[in-house]
Amino acid sequence: MSRQLFEGIKVLELGTMVGVPYSGKLFADYGAEVVKIEPPEGDPSRLEGPFLDDIPDKEASALFLHLNTSKRSITCDLFSSAGQDIVRTLIEQHDIVIENFPPGTLDSLGLGFQTFAKEKPDLVLGSLTPFGQTGPWKDFKGSELVLQAMAGPMHINGHISREPIKLGGNLAHYHAGLALTYACALARLRVERGGSGEHIDQSVYEAQAGFRDRRTPGLTAASYSGKSSKRGGLSSRVASGPRPASDGYANIFAGASKHVPEFLRLIGRSDLAEQPDAEKPFTQMGEKFIEELEGAYGIWLIERTKREAVAATQAIGILGGAVLTIEDLLDDPHYQERDVWETVDHPVTGSMRYPGRHFVTSGATRPQMNRAPLLGEHTVEILSNIGYSDSDLVQLRRAKVI
Repeated sequence: MSRQLFEGIKVLELGTMVGVPYSGKLFADYGAEVVKIEPPEGDPSRLEGPFLDDIPDKEASALFLHLNTSKRSITCDLFSSAGQDIVRTLIEQHDIVIENFPPGTLDSLGLGFQTFAKEKPDLVLGSLTPFGQTGPWKDFKGSELVLQAMAGPMHINGHISREPIKLGGNLAHYHAGLALTYACALARLRVERGGSGEHIDQSVYEAQAGFRDRRTPGLTAASYSGKSSKRGGLSSRVASGPRPASDGYANIFAGASKHVPEFLRLIGRSDLAEQPDAEKPFTQMGEKFIEELEGAYGIWLIERTKREAVAATQAIGILGGAVLTIEDLLDDPHYQERDVWETVDHPVTGSMRYPGRHFVTSGATRPQMNRAPLLGEHTVEILSNIGYSDSDLVQLRRAKVI
C-alpha cells in the first residue's frame, strides 16, 4: 500500500483556536503523527459553539471537533518549569513544531528556535501570529475581524451605502493555517534532502496580502494604476445572478453569455431568440426585450428546482450553479459519489458526518479520519513513553502541570 502524503512525519502542535490547529489537522488527516499540547483547561476553541443539543461541553464543540481530527491530546502547563521540561523533550522528538504564541514567548521559556538550532539542526518551527515576529505591529493583538479589516478585502465588501462587512467565519485564519502547512512541508522537504531546519514566520496579516480572494489582484492592479478598488452600489446583468427557483435559488449567468438565443429557446421563447437584441451584449439590449426576457426566465425558473435549472443551462454551455444550503451539501449526490463525507464516532457526540479530504491522490489509500481527542486523553501514554513514571505523573497532576 502506498504511503500517505505526510506518513512518517511527527508534528508537535502548540496552538489554539483556528490557524495552527487547522494546520495540524491538515498534517494529521494526511498521515502525520500529530501531538496537540493543550493548557490544562483546554484549547479555548472547546468553548466555542455550536455544541451538540446547544449544551456547552468542552468535548462537544463543533469547531474543536472539526479542527482536531486524527490528533492526540496532552495537557501541559507550558509556563511551569516542569511543563517546559516536558515540552523540551517532545520538541526534540518531533520533526515539525507549529505554534501561535505571541512573538518572543517561546524564546523567553527557553523553547525558541535558536535554543534548538545547534542540538536539533533539522527542526522546522512554524510560528503563526497576527502580524509576524518583527515589525512595528508585532505585539498587536488581532482578531478575525481586525485582520480582515486591516489586510483582507473587507474595504470592498458590502454595499457602498453601508459600513464594510467581514466575510463569514474565520477565513483569514484558515488561509494562514493553510499557508503555514505549505511552508512547513516545503521546509521539511529540504531537511529530507539533507538541508537544515527553518523557522517559519507566518503572519495572518501578510497571508491576506497573498490571498487570491480579490486582495492580491487588487494590490497588483493598484501598483499599476495607483487606484484602489472600491465598493459598488446595486448593479445587475440581464437574466444573471441569484434568482428564485422552486426550492431555493439558482445562480445562472444566462443574459451575460453568448448563448442567449439558445437560452431563449430553452425557456420556450423562440420568438425572442429571433429578435436582433438576442445577439447583442446585455448592455445594448432594448428595455422591452429585457423585460420580456426577464419575465419569461422568472416563470421558467420558478417551475423547476435549482438543480434541474442548472443542469439544463449547463447543457447548452451557460455558466451557473445552484445555491446550495448546508442541508443540500449533506445529501449532495456529487459529494456522496466522491466520498467527501466521513462518518466519525465520538464518545460524547456519537456518530457524525465530517467533511473529509480536500483532494484525491492516485497512489495512497485514503486513511480513515479519526475523531478529535478528549481533553488530555493521551497525556499518560505520551509521558510514559518519554520516561515519566506513575509517581512522576501523580506529582505533575498535584502541581497542576498536567
